[in-house]
Amino acid sequence: MRVLLSTYESHGDLEPMVGPAVRSRALGAEVQRCAPPDLDFAELLARVGVPLVSTGVMPAGVRL
Repeated sequence: MRVLLSTYESHGDLEPMVGPAVRSRALGAEVQRCAPPDLDFAELLARVGVPLVSTGVMPAGVRL
């Protein structure tokens, strides 16, 4: 099974989805996370082994 989790805003949108991503991987799913190309997002997801698929554009007011 493949799972793609997606968001387009801030840590408040991304962080709650880390748990379901990790749990889905533990159950054998191939998981990817789609989010803005933020370095903090990428580092957080890398720590839990979930690849970040960049949306390609940062929303206004979000730092890189």
